[in-house]
Amino acid sequence: MPGTTGVRKDTGHRTAPRDAPEPVDAPPMSAGPPPRIAPPTGVSIGPAGPDDLPAARAMHERCSPETLAGRYHGPIGEAGRYLAHLLGPRHGHSVAARTPDGAVVALGHLLWDGEDTEVALVVEDAWQRRGVGSAVLEALLTGARSLGRPDVYAVTRVSDTGMAATMRGTGLPLEFARDGGTVVIAATLVPPVAPPVLSGPVTGSR
Repeated sequence: MPGTTGVRKDTGHRTAPRDAPEPVDAPPMSAGPPPRIAPPTGVSIGPAGPDDLPAARAMHERCSPETLAGRYHGPIGEAGRYLAHLLGPRHGHSVAARTPDGAVVALGHLLWDGEDTEVALVVEDAWQRRGVGSAVLEALLTGARSLGRPDVYAVTRVSDTGMAATMRGTGLPLEFARDGGTVVIAATLVPPVAPPVLSGPVTGSR
């Protein structure tokens, strides 16, 4: 499917196929998960769609090749052509972070992958490490819950600790699995139902 990473989730969270990725520990971090930070003053988080295509393309032009490569995992020159597909409602749900003048500085997507849901986001370089990505991801997870999706997964490069840190910041249960040069991060949104706890002895005939 154009615009997706091309890697399907499989961490043991569901039934694993024959070529399931190898489970791995979470990538190391220097100081634990980042604090939950509100986006900078004036930045709004809201739904995105086809009307945002020009602003999204302008954001791509302001992003470094490293940022685009980390998001799209493919040839940098092809990143722009994915946007029309990603912003269409048929294949998922999109969220944008916008400045007061209407510039898009981050884009996030929920992408339908059969019964699974991929979550992906890109933040313009000048707005990274300012809480924008966390705010976009939170909006995406809220959307996934409202649609009854029990879990999501993200696909990142092994060297990309930023997405792993953002996912950790949600406080959700995470599973990490390595698939070649990428790491699949699965997050559980709906906790399993715990069995009832008996507070006293069970009585009755034997």
